[in-house]
Amino acid sequence: MTDKNDQMKEKNGNHINLITISGIKINLDYSWFIIFFLVFWSLTFGYFPRYYPGQSTLIYLLTGALATFFFFLSIIIHELSHSLIALRAGINISEITLFIFGGIANITEEPNDPKTELIIAIAGPLSSFVIAAIFWSINGFFASSIHVMLFALFNYLGWINIALGIFNLVPAFPLDGGRIFRALLWWKSHSLNQATKIASNIGQGFALVLVFLGILDIIQGVFIGGLWLIFIGLFLRMIAQGGYQQLLIKQSLEGVKVKDVMIRDVIQVPSGITIDDLINNYFFHYSYRGFPVADDDELLGVITLSDLKNIPYEEQKKKTVKDIMKPLIKSCLVSPDTTLMYILKKMYAEKRNSFFVMQEAKLVGMISKGSLLRFMEIKGFNR
Repeated sequence: MTDKNDQMKEKNGNHINLITISGIKINLDYSWFIIFFLVFWSLTFGYFPRYYPGQSTLIYLLTGALATFFFFLSIIIHELSHSLIALRAGINISEITLFIFGGIANITEEPNDPKTELIIAIAGPLSSFVIAAIFWSINGFFASSIHVMLFALFNYLGWINIALGIFNLVPAFPLDGGRIFRALLWWKSHSLNQATKIASNIGQGFALVLVFLGILDIIQGVFIGGLWLIFIGLFLRMIAQGGYQQLLIKQSLEGVKVKDVMIRDVIQVPSGITIDDLINNYFFHYSYRGFPVADDDELLGVITLSDLKNIPYEEQKKKTVKDIMKPLIKSCLVSPDTTLMYILKKMYAEKRNSFFVMQEAKLVGMISKGSLLRFMEIKGFNR
């Protein structure tokens, strides 16, 4: 169960929860509205009037809106096909997020074998080809009686899904084709690390090709198209690099629990001391950005440097820690047996830098982003 603070965080995040299917949250990133508008505008006032002239503005508006809606629905189905196959293979999928460059399924763990990876990866392009076949079949079945703009709508949706499927088959990680290529390399080499590194390098190379083509387009006067290719290329390069780094992080944290790396001697702050005492005896004395607040071993809350920003100097000897501390919330408490991988995901999901480790209602340690990074350094992640 989540408390009210957790619920507020979910509502005020950088995306909107649209719907949940088979336990998978479908989210809309705020950047998605930009591309939705651009696609709608280009279809309504560009593509359809150019290739199917003679219709009213209202017809173009309706057709453009329907085409844009079904295009993004196709992307959701494409990502859902990956996710549902992954769920059947026992891999947890928490969410799918639609954003400015398309959609991403948040697969929280790697498949256990190359065959599973291959099946999950190929499901997306296959679903796009099936969707294209459905739209073209509708056109073929109603060819003699269908309105010209309905024909245009289904024809466009057929071709755009073919394009979506073919683009994703490019053997550049993290596209589906790159994952298929990685699965085949993994099958042959028996090394997920090696396969991921090769696929990631090819993905980065493909991304640079897109950037180069985008620059050529801009030189030739195709500014919007060129800029779009550059953005997509830079984005693909970023997530191609991130895919390999994420694998290394997962491997370095695999099987490690909070109790193995937590800070054991946690400095606690009494709630009754003044802000002046807090600054001079704690923040100046210890190199921490925050402290747990506790009285008689009872954890009450947390206080950080950011909480002190708006307190005038003359008030620092009057106000106490209790007056300005943040109250304790359940989501910042973890047990010693919690895995580091879970903590890492929780840190990024909740934008939290530290967690308190509790055992039998007693504070026994603290885990911070800094301690995680030091642990990964020791494991050799940054070599």
